[in-house]
Amino acid sequence: MECIGFLHGTAPLIKKYQTSASLTRAGIPLLACAAGEAGLDVGATTAINDMVGCNIDLVTYATAQVAGGSPEGLVSVIINPDAIWKIFMSGAAAAGTAAVERDVTTASTNGLAVTTADAWDSPTTDEGLIWGVSGANAGQKRKITSVSSTAATLTVALANDTVVGDLFSWAPVFPMTLQTVTLCTELDEFRQDVAVAANTAELTCIEFNPNDWLGRAQARPFGLFVAADHILNRES
Repeated sequence: MECIGFLHGTAPLIKKYQTSASLTRAGIPLLACAAGEAGLDVGATTAINDMVGCNIDLVTYATAQVAGGSPEGLVSVIINPDAIWKIFMSGAAAAGTAAVERDVTTASTNGLAVTTADAWDSPTTDEGLIWGVSGANAGQKRKITSVSSTAATLTVALANDTVVGDLFSWAPVFPMTLQTVTLCTELDEFRQDVAVAANTAELTCIEFNPNDWLGRAQARPFGLFVAADHILNRES
């Protein structure tokens, strides 16, 4: 995860904290210190309640005395509760996995269905986002409003008919809806291959950019998210 701005235009507030685990990657969600833990906890793939922020440097966790130094092991964390986090989408549990694409097997003459040989309902993609990767609808984004074993159905038509062989991809989120995400194993990207209803990590999508169709070098689909359960923005 990468901090790319703030909802209120502020500057990053960076503080150093002890952690309860080693951090070998930057951009990992860290949580409020739990009872019995030595410091901030590392988030889980489906749980980042009481998020503190994400680390911007690395740390090795140690509990024993260290000759000539301290085992305290501080890490720098961006703690703004309104931070906007850019998170790439991974096609599987491992970070960096390419997004899955599906090819149209039955054309649609009204732009209201994307029919493929793949099951759109297992895992369900209902209420997620779909976009054209190739063909006349490349770059078109729509919300999926119902699914079947072979089709994703839309309420707002694509600009053009779909043609056999056109490629489409999807994300298990839709901006500004009550959905969250499932993080990949490394915790710094989110998974495409998990059902929309199974998303449980407390991050809310405010924008999604499926820019794999732009043909840019290193381009990958990503979303912009804010913490939905931040330790400094509690409702109770």
